[in-house]
Amino acid sequence: MRYLAFAVRRRRAEPAELIIDGYIAREVLKPLLTITVVLIVIFVGYSSGRYLSYAVDGVLQVETLASFIFIKMIIALEVLLPIALYLSIVLGLGRLESLSEITAARACGIGNGRVMRIVVGIAIVLALLVACISMFARPLAYEKSYWIKAQAEAELELDRLKSGVFYDSEQRQRTIFVDDVDQRTGRLQRVFIRGERGGIIHIIYAQSGEQKIDPTTGARSLILTDVHVYFLGRHGAKDKGVAAFKQMTLGLSAAQPITLGYKRKAAPTVELARSEAPMDIAEYQWRLSTPVSTVLLGVLAVILSRASPRSSRYTKTIGAVVLYAIYYNLSAMAKTWVETEVVGKFPGIWWVQCALVLVIAILLLIPRWTFRRAAKRRPTLVGAVTGAIDPGRQAL
Repeated sequence: MRYLAFAVRRRRAEPAELIIDGYIAREVLKPLLTITVVLIVIFVGYSSGRYLSYAVDGVLQVETLASFIFIKMIIALEVLLPIALYLSIVLGLGRLESLSEITAARACGIGNGRVMRIVVGIAIVLALLVACISMFARPLAYEKSYWIKAQAEAELELDRLKSGVFYDSEQRQRTIFVDDVDQRTGRLQRVFIRGERGGIIHIIYAQSGEQKIDPTTGARSLILTDVHVYFLGRHGAKDKGVAAFKQMTLGLSAAQPITLGYKRKAAPTVELARSEAPMDIAEYQWRLSTPVSTVLLGVLAVILSRASPRSSRYTKTIGAVVLYAIYYNLSAMAKTWVETEVVGKFPGIWWVQCALVLVIAILLLIPRWTFRRAAKRRPTLVGAVTGAIDPGRQAL
């Protein structure tokens, strides 16, 4: 309460309501930046551990890996920003509740509705940012990540391969497995390659192999020795065959421009809006739902922050995290259901947001129901207490 009184004394020239509005907004925004940074650091640390194996296995260069993780972080902001706002509201308003600052604000005429409007205003601004990320930055970031991965697959460096690991290239329709690698010479031992061309699957097995680089063009090729090639057609025994070669040369550099093909996560939002494919519908609805979720989670956080004012802020935070985890998992499950056509375009994934609106409505109505019930019981309670003190006296 003393903090609020200090803020009012410091800026007497301004209306008290504006001072209190700014004070409440600052208490919500201060932890927002800190929580956002913490969540980003956690995400980057997790992603680094997850994708570091790409660099170790030779799929990505270290400098490319840094760009890849940065792109993934941009995509993750559509989820990290709403939860950061959600937690900052619970912590910020929870702190004001525990210090009786909100009680002092109510004494100044700032009711729960005013606090809600302040927070919703902040949530709407952040929701606009989240909408831009989901609808515009998300597809561009996914497109860039697909290009990085496709380029890395097309230019796989054999001198960085690890033994016992399958390397799959979607661009080249090729899978490479090496049983052993001579660390001194870089020569490959017992090489397995699966590829497909013109509907014919071919499996190549070679006793050894080594990479050659053309000094003029820089083109890379794999020289295999003691090679057996098995042709496994998709159209019956007539397509099958076996061939043996003393030596075989395979080109490793991309012979043609890399093409990504259609990727729904990289597709423009306008294109998804016109599509009737279930997976496109799920992606489109997910992009639309993130800003809606930002506002709804902000409203829910206000309610949770003022529930049980005497309880610990950490207890409220744990409860808020559990509720968010349930909501996020339901949203992901709803998206999967739309993709697999378990749920149609309507209600799509929107039933999760509708359920959250229902929960918010119930939490808002519970205090009113409790107050009305207590008001109805008050005369009876007064009479019971009076009768206990003076049994001969009638209750009012």
